Amino acid sequence: MQHHHAHAAAALAEHGLEAGLALVFDGTGYGLDGAIWGAEMLEVSRETGMRRLGTFLPAPLPGGDAAVRAPVRQLLARWLDAGVAADAIRPRLGALGVTEQAFKVWRMQCARGLNTVASHAAGRLFDAFAAACGAAPGAVSYEGQAAIRLEALARRHRGPLPGPLPFAVAADGPLLRVDWRPLFDAPDRVDAWRRDPPGWALAFHAAVADAAAQLVAHALTLSPLRVVALSGGVFMNRILTALVGERLTGLGVTVLVHGEVPPNDGGIALGQAVVAGAD
Repeated sequence: MQHHHAHAAAALAEHGLEAGLALVFDGTGYGLDGAIWGAEMLEVSRETGMRRLGTFLPAPLPGGDAAVRAPVRQLLARWLDAGVAADAIRPRLGALGVTEQAFKVWRMQCARGLNTVASHAAGRLFDAFAAACGAAPGAVSYEGQAAIRLEALARRHRGPLPGPLPFAVAADGPLLRVDWRPLFDAPDRVDAWRRDPPGWALAFHAAVADAAAQLVAHALTLSPLRVVALSGGVFMNRILTALVGERLTGLGVTVLVHGEVPPNDGGIALGQAVVAGAD
C-alpha cells in the first residue's frame, strides 16, 4: 500500500468514512513515481483509490538520511536550489559551524546528484527552516527533533507576527505544486529570523498553513468531496494543526483530525488494512 494513501485511509476510517480529501504531511514515504513524497493533497475513496492533486516541489537532501540528522545540510541545499551563489552561502554556513571542507562536499553532492535524493516532504521543510532560525544548530538525535524545537519556539511568541514568509504556487495539469524557493532565495533573511526566532517560527507555521489551504482550495475545484482529513507525522504539531484547521473551516469544509489513531506512522497499519480490504 502506498504510504500516504494508507495515512489518508487511516484518518478517514477513524471517522467511519470511506472517501474524502486528505492532507498528508510527513517526513518520508515512497510515492507512486518512486520519489520521496511527504506533502500530499490526496483524494481517496474505496471505489477509485487515490488521486494526487497537490504537493510541494521537491528539494535535494545531500547525503540522504545524513541530511535528516544534520538539518544544516538541508538549509544549504535549499539555498542552492533557490539559485543563491556559493559565495553568499559560505559565510552563513561558517557562522553555523560548517567547515569549508563540509561545505565543498555538500555543494558538490547537490551539483552532481551524488548520494543526494529529492524530497517533497513537509517534514524536511521544517528541518531546513529550523536550521535557518537557529532551532537546530547542529546534529539532531531523532527524526522530527528539529520540527519539535521549531514548534516550541513558536509557542513562545506573543503579539502579531513579524511578517509574512513567501512561497509560490503553480499548477501542473491537475497537480498544484507549492514552491518554497522564494523563502530561501536570500540568505541574509536569516539575520532577521535569528533576531526574533519565536516570531519567525510562528510566521513559518502560518505560511505552511496558508500553503495547505491553497492545496485544499485547488482540490475543491477538482473534487466533489468536502471532507478533509489531516494525517502524517507533521500533524502531531498542534500549532500547525490548529492553523490549518482554521483556514480549512473558512473554506467551508469539514476538517477531520486523528484522535484514537496516531497521525504518524503508528496509524499506517490501519490504513493499509482498509486499503487492502477494498481490493
